[in-house]
Amino acid sequence: MYWTDHGPDGKKLEDESPDSTQGVHDPSPHPGPRSLFYEKNSFLSAFPSPEREEGGGEGEEVKSSPIEVIFFDLGNVILPFNHYQIAEKLSPFAQKKDFQDPRKIFSYIFDFKEGAINPFDAGKLSPREFFQSLKESLQLSISFEAFVPIWNEIFIENPEVSEIIRSLKGMRRLGLLSNTDPLHFNYIVSTFPIVSILEKWVLSYEVGFKKPDARIFQRAMEWASVEPEKILFIDDTKDHVEAALFLGMQGIHFISAHQLREELHIKLNSAGGISER
Repeated sequence: MYWTDHGPDGKKLEDESPDSTQGVHDPSPHPGPRSLFYEKNSFLSAFPSPEREEGGGEGEEVKSSPIEVIFFDLGNVILPFNHYQIAEKLSPFAQKKDFQDPRKIFSYIFDFKEGAINPFDAGKLSPREFFQSLKESLQLSISFEAFVPIWNEIFIENPEVSEIIRSLKGMRRLGLLSNTDPLHFNYIVSTFPIVSILEKWVLSYEVGFKKPDARIFQRAMEWASVEPEKILFIDDTKDHVEAALFLGMQGIHFISAHQLREELHIKLNSAGGISER
């Protein structure tokens, strides 16, 4: 995740980075034959099924899309959030005068290059080690148990994006490619079931690298086991999308659910769409 937050005045402060595990059980039932799945879901009717070749009109043929695997970013794609809440809630507990200003806490923790969160996201610190480092640096008068909900309870679900994900289930292989930490992700898995629909989780704190490092994308491509051009990556951070494009993947820079629907329609029909026989 490449997460973007806003200050108390509602203005965007800056870009910041927070963005594989064992197999995940998918509790949802198998959708059955894809042709039936298309007929039951109006959203999917806009996309060509990999199993359908015949078009709707006489003399027309629908070519299947080359995209076989779709990876979603997590923060501000599936789950909107605001890191500034953390800084605001921690500032009353800061005994160090400089950090009684939430903007200073925000910069210290979430600065893109030097933020204290970076080694945590890369799996170099355990949750308690990360907390202890913040407690000492900010001189926080707070326990780990009190810190955890402040750190975690910043996410909401984007229902339109969740609908898109559910609609794609069974059509394409779906994965998650995110810069995140174990506290956030464990909370997210237990709170937002949509994440368990995704077949594979490629997480920065598990693989040891953060987007836009090429190595985290390579882990995703290893799991996909298809040519890079058959992988689509969706992220709200342009630099991350460009990194994927550089490696040969396809990409969508996420702006909104509506824009994502439109671009998915184009991407999943880009292999030729409807052509004359």
